[in-house]
Amino acid sequence: MNDSEARRRELLQRTRKLYDDGRSVPAIHPRYGNLYRELYEEESPYPENTFFYRLTLGILCFICFVWMESSETKIANVSSTQIVTQIEKQMTLEEVQEVWKNL
Repeated sequence: MNDSEARRRELLQRTRKLYDDGRSVPAIHPRYGNLYRELYEEESPYPENTFFYRLTLGILCFICFVWMESSETKIANVSSTQIVTQIEKQMTLEEVQEVWKNL
């Protein structure tokens, strides 16, 4: 192989690396897409979804609300009936912006 061939191959490899997205799945049948991703894609350091975290947080909030309701306690001077009232309250955008400014 002469110098010009080696130079052309090197330029071709650089160009491939430059324009290689690496994240897209090649044109394969959709049936085999999950199999391809499982075999060839790297795992992300972040979780794919946060459903279970959000579910756990929602269940925890519900348990705290039920506990507040049953024992009739106030947390930060707020009772369970005030929470229900605020959830049911209809607010305009201006009222929401005013509340956020006051925080």
